[in-house]
Amino acid sequence: MNNKNSRTFKAGIAFFIGLIIIVSSVQAVTLDIEKSSIKKTKQKQWTTLFYLDHDYGDYPYDPLEADFIDEIASSDSLNVVVIQDTLDDPAFYYYIDENHTKIQLEELGEVNMADYLTLKNFIDYGKQNYPADSYLLWVVDHGGAWKGACMDVTSNEIALTMDEIQHALAESGGVDVICFLACLMGSFEAVYELRDVVDVYVGSEDLAYASGWDGVCGDINQLLSDFPESTSEEVGVEIVNSFVEQANPPFNKLTVSALRTENVEALADSINALAKHFITHWLRSYGKVKKAHDNTFLLANWGGWAEVFEVYDLRGFIQNLPETEKTTAVLNAIDDVIITEAHGSDETEAQGLSIFFQPRVSPNKLYREYIKKSEDLDFPKDTLWDEFLFFFILTNRILLL
Repeated sequence: MNNKNSRTFKAGIAFFIGLIIIVSSVQAVTLDIEKSSIKKTKQKQWTTLFYLDHDYGDYPYDPLEADFIDEIASSDSLNVVVIQDTLDDPAFYYYIDENHTKIQLEELGEVNMADYLTLKNFIDYGKQNYPADSYLLWVVDHGGAWKGACMDVTSNEIALTMDEIQHALAESGGVDVICFLACLMGSFEAVYELRDVVDVYVGSEDLAYASGWDGVCGDINQLLSDFPESTSEEVGVEIVNSFVEQANPPFNKLTVSALRTENVEALADSINALAKHFITHWLRSYGKVKKAHDNTFLLANWGGWAEVFEVYDLRGFIQNLPETEKTTAVLNAIDDVIITEAHGSDETEAQGLSIFFQPRVSPNKLYREYIKKSEDLDFPKDTLWDEFLFFFILTNRILLL
């Protein structure tokens, strides 16, 4: 081939390659526009964000398909956005359209659901792409009261601590309602940690007994579609009512409460005043505290889990003490925090809020975990409750109780 023909041939190839690049660019722009048209929506009244963590267990399971997809759907007033991570599959962002169809928005690969950045980034993504007047966050996984929630086996992480959940919500601007579909999250330490980043907090005080929760989420999806003007407190009340109506978990084992966070600091102050009184008058107070503790309902009292968390019903403990001005103040403050609560026939002593109340030295070193800096729990930092517990545990140890 002579040089002239060679140059002509190369020019032809260059033109052909350029044409391919131009066409590909046009197609890419078109695809980007189509992708954006899925992501970008007008501002609606509510966006529900599902944080579905199933990166644990030894069997394949897809909670979105198995439990939720038939119940949840977007509407004219509601967006439904999901992150799901399972043990064997990569994580995805999904949008659930009006036909209960999941639209894949992004494949994320393997993520650590026990990393606060995963939660923060998901909330940011939902807010930026599906803006709304109000936001409801469902957190679905195992829960551990003051220890936190959401394990990730692949990443060898036990849980998001409550401090990490607080930071994720604070950095993403918070949400109006949070509901933990998990065990033991009706914990005072947990709700106190989130007092500045949510308005209404919903959780189960005791074990959740492998509930599916799909009926509850479906009821609230319908509520926000039919009555998008519902307030955060009304949503919290309806979540509790739905748990009762769905009998999920079985009603005899049910515990669930909706909590008003704006009054949580006043409750902490009243508990602090009571703890300070006990410490100041410990020799006179110890016997009363010990008797009240011994008669207070212990949560997670099944299969050895009680010793892992040591959480007791808060109202029950206060009611078991002799009535004083300070105990009355705590009970009144509890009433101001609890919007509504429900409990089954086997849970009559579970009254809406638990508190960590370790009575003796534990092989699980719970007290040390409770106060250690890495957990960074606000409640023991802000009050004398941990010092009160130290007096109680030490005295029981001295008396060999």
